[in-house]
Parts: sequence; structure tokens; C-alpha cells
Amino acid sequence: NEKTRKVAEGHALNEQVEQYVIEIDKLNSIINSIEKEMAILRRKYEQAVEARNFTGTQLIDRNDELCILWEKSNIQEKLLKKGEEAMLARQEEIRGLKIDLSEVYRQLRVVRGSIPEVPKLVEEVVRLREQVGSVRKHTDELSRELENPKSSLRKWRKLKGEDLDSESLRVKIQELEERLNDKKESLLEKELILEEVTALSEKLRNQAIDGRQGTMELSQKVNAFQSRIKDVTRKMMATVSELSMHQATAHKLQQERDDVCERVMMARERFRNGEPPTDTAEAEFFKMLQVEQQREVDKQAAVQRKQEEEIMNSNFTRTTAEPRVNAYIPEDEHGLPKAYGSNAPFKPTLAGATMRHI
Repeated sequence: NEKTRKVAEGHALNEQVEQYVIEIDKLNSIINSIEKEMAILRRKYEQAVEARNFTGTQLIDRNDELCILWEKSNIQEKLLKKGEEAMLARQEEIRGLKIDLSEVYRQLRVVRGSIPEVPKLVEEVVRLREQVGSVRKHTDELSRELENPKSSLRKWRKLKGEDLDSESLRVKIQELEERLNDKKESLLEKELILEEVTALSEKLRNQAIDGRQGTMELSQKVNAFQSRIKDVTRKMMATVSELSMHQATAHKLQQERDDVCERVMMARERFRNGEPPTDTAEAEFFKMLQVEQQREVDKQAAVQRKQEEEIMNSNFTRTTAEPRVNAYIPEDEHGLPKAYGSNAPFKPTLAGATMRHI
């Protein structure tokens, strides 16, 4: 008996060791799969970091471009402001010209209103023409008197100075022509500069309009890149947290595997020495035997109960009706139950739900 018990204990311990070995293999497979997942996650993390760095460099480049465009936009806004000021000045001139035009229209209306006085004005014109004719005659007479040196009305005197010769006059005329040509050249240069400035202002105005549209598109792209960076960063943080969780799980499983390996080694060493694998192995073995015995007892009881139920079912009719009292205990010295017979007491039915309305 002792030998059989020891052999049974040895078999049980061997089975337990085999179970431990199987669990160790399962844990090793789980750790290998987790390490593979960790490697995959590490590669994904490196790819995400590379994508983030690439996106960051692109964002820096776009930010520099945006700064350059903002500088250009500021310059163009200044030019536009100057152009708007010039346009306001021209509008003021146009307003003044409109005022002058309205004054001319007013004078024209006044003149048109004075048309009925034309005959009087014609007479006035005839009279003024006669006066002009008489004055011209008098002027002609005075001119002839002045041209006549011997006239008594003429009063003249010699002026000091000398008349220039033809060579001096030619030199002076040449100097004046050179000055005139210089002025014309400077005027042409200023006109060319004015045309260039006008063309540049038109070009800058068009560039400013295009720059605003480009700035809006670039700002939209920057916003899209920023949202993408936020999404990538959020995913990366989630991946990092998941990776840390897997690392913690792998560390825990590895620690459990080490503990199980250590317990298995100790169990084998103690088994070689003829001792129980663990301190509680003997108690667990006895408990397992008790459980097996209790299971056998329960199984036998279940079989016996089933047999009794089959016997009962074979002798009596199976029904779901509520059992009724068919015997009573008389008041005698024996106290044995006695059947009612054909005069069984009446048992009323249960009151229904409608009794409360009666």
C-alpha cells in the first residue's frame, strides 16, 4: 500500500511537472509572439518617428516660405497703400473737376437763360465795334506820329548798350538749343520712369492679389499639416502606451516563466532526493484523492437516485398537478396515518385576481 501510494504520488508529481513544462512552453510561445508584436510595433514606431520628422522638416520649410510670403505681402500692402493714396488724390482731383464742370454747366444755364436779351447785346456789340474802330483810327494816327522822327508828338531817347553780332547770337542760340535738348531728354527720362513705375505698380498689384490667394492656400495647407501632425502624434502616443503595456505584460510573463522554471527545477531536485516536489504537494495530493473519492461517492449517489426515480416513475403516474391530502393522523395511541376514503375534505381553489372587484 505504501509503495502504491508513493508510486501514485510519483505519477501525480510527474503529471504536475509535465503540466508545468506545458505551461512553460505556452508561456514561451506567448512571450515569442509578444516579442514579435513588440518588434512590429517598434518598426511601426520608427516609421511613425521618421514620418513625424519628415513632416516636421516640411512644416519648417513651409513656415519659412510662409514668412517670405508674409514679407512680400507686407511690401505689396505698402505699395497698395501708396497706390490707394494716389487714387484718393486722383479722386479728389476728379471731384474738383466735377465741381468746375458743374460751375461751367451753371454758367451755361445762366447764358442760356439770358438768350432773350440777345437784341440788346447785339446793339451793345455794334456800339462797341464802332468804339473799337474809332480807337483803332486814333491808334493808327498815334503810331504814324511815333514813327515820324520829325513829329512834334514824338519823344525818344537813345538807349545804352550795343547790338550783338551774328556770331554771338549764333552761340547764344546754340546754348539755348542745348539747354532745350537737355530739358527734353530729362523730360523723356522722367516719362520712361513714370511708365516703368506704372507698369511695376500694376504688376505688383496683380502679384498682391495672387499672393493673397497663395497665402490662403498655403495657410490651409499648413493647417492640414498641423492637423496631420497632431493625428500622427496622437497615434504615436497610443502606440507607445500600447508598446509599454505589452512590455509590462511580457516582463510579467517572463518573470512568471522564470518562477515556474525555478519551481520545476526545485521540484525535480527534491523528487530526485525522494522528497515531495513542493511543501504543499502531499497535502494537495491527498486533497485531490479526497476530491476523487467524493466525486465517486457523488456519482454513485446520482446513479442510485436515478434508479430510484426510474422505479418511482414505473410504479406511479407522473403528473404536474398539486398533491392533495388523502390521509389524516387520528388521535389515538399509535399515531399512524389513516386514509379518508370516499369522503375526502373539500379544498377550495385559490382566489382569482378579480376578487378585489367583488
